[in-house]
Amino acid sequence: MNITDHFIPVFASNLESAVAHYEKITGKPSDRQWAIPDAELQLATVYPYVIVSGTEQALGLAKNLRSVVYVDSMTELKAILAAEGTPIVRDQHGPVGPSIFVEHPDGTFIEYVEPQGQ
Repeated sequence: MNITDHFIPVFASNLESAVAHYEKITGKPSDRQWAIPDAELQLATVYPYVIVSGTEQALGLAKNLRSVVYVDSMTELKAILAAEGTPIVRDQHGPVGPSIFVEHPDGTFIEYVEPQGQ
């Protein structure tokens, strides 16, 4: 299993203004925007940032997120985590591909994603 990319999460109450800010400081346009209706969240990427927007209540658990890490094999990662006894907090299939949320033994909360079709 290899790490292929990573994103730094930032949290905002207004997605549009946050995207404009990060576009200015990076000199890059937002390359993706999507919603997760079940979680009442809207997201956008302005590399290397993933901007997460929603109400304080919707952002609740998400605000613990320290990084979003792309991997080339979710199967291999899950096997490594199981061997280490590291529990998966949430296992889902998001708009980019399968993803898991993991709280590591040191308390670090990371989302791992295996991007599909990118």
